[in-house]
Amino acid sequence: MKNRLINVFSAILTFFVFLLIAVGAMVTSTNSGMAVPDWPTTFGYNMFSFPLSRWIGGVFYEHSHRLVASAVGFLTIILFFLLLFKEKRAWVKWAGCFALILVIFQGILGGLRVVWMKDQIGIIHAALAQAFLVLVGIIWLSTSKYWITENHLQKDNYYVGGTKNIPLLFLFLSLIVYIQLLLGAAMRHAHLGLSITDFPLAYGQIIPRLTPEDLANINAKRQAMGLPPTTLGQIHLQLAHRFVALVIFLLTVFSFFVLKKKAPSSSVLSMARLLHSLVALQIVLGAFVIWTGKENIITTAHVLVGAAILFLSSLITVILYRGEWLIKTKQNDLRVLFNPSSTYSNPGQ
Repeated sequence: MKNRLINVFSAILTFFVFLLIAVGAMVTSTNSGMAVPDWPTTFGYNMFSFPLSRWIGGVFYEHSHRLVASAVGFLTIILFFLLLFKEKRAWVKWAGCFALILVIFQGILGGLRVVWMKDQIGIIHAALAQAFLVLVGIIWLSTSKYWITENHLQKDNYYVGGTKNIPLLFLFLSLIVYIQLLLGAAMRHAHLGLSITDFPLAYGQIIPRLTPEDLANINAKRQAMGLPPTTLGQIHLQLAHRFVALVIFLLTVFSFFVLKKKAPSSSVLSMARLLHSLVALQIVLGAFVIWTGKENIITTAHVLVGAAILFLSSLITVILYRGEWLIKTKQNDLRVLFNPSSTYSNPGQ
């Protein structure tokens, strides 16, 4: 019952973190980050008593972001105390402690972004939001019935027979996805719009020429289109973002088929299938971000799906590594569980 309460509560917190990322993405998409110029107050008001009649335009997005962030902070505090008094596993308690520290630090960073007016802080703020989402997701997973009862020992056979490299493969995928999200945050918080306005080509080429003269021509065309000037650094950043997207897609396909070959009946395979679908959707959304000139809803969806990809790939990684750990600590139990009549092959050998 205790774990059920913590699991439900951590699921609610996970939902609010996704909501916070979505609202934060809308703040950036609408350039509303400085719509409320003071912090921790809102135009001199306590943020919880700010008049509803003044929630207009960019103020609506920025103030909503602050309120959802406050809700996430309060929920994290409650989760911390639930884990402290009701959870027996030390590492889960420490995860809750780290989540609390991280959410406090995030709140301060968000405030400093306003007070100091530094876009670079926004990049760090976005990066830590994704890390916080993964951490809360791991707490949710570790308090689930699936994890605690070790049901996946009986239902999943993905860690039987030479699968020791699969967890490493998904860990690598998760790290690449996180790097991709950092690239996206750096692009968005530069507030220069789309440095490359066509897709799938870039300035009509697969690999464009990028000399200072080319940049001058590009910026002349951008000025005629009413777009702000860009830089060679931002162009290279967007090219890197496209390349890493291709790497993620190929790596996701490869990981899925490797897992399918080793574990055709595993429930984690369904998670990998969903991950594959999300990556495909993300590429489509990325294309529409460019084709629509960064339409706000589509761009926000792109950010949200990116967070979901990191979330899911990270949970798959944790599940697979737990499977490896269970192999090392419960080999005899596994031999009986899966096939008492067969010889167990230790994948660590």
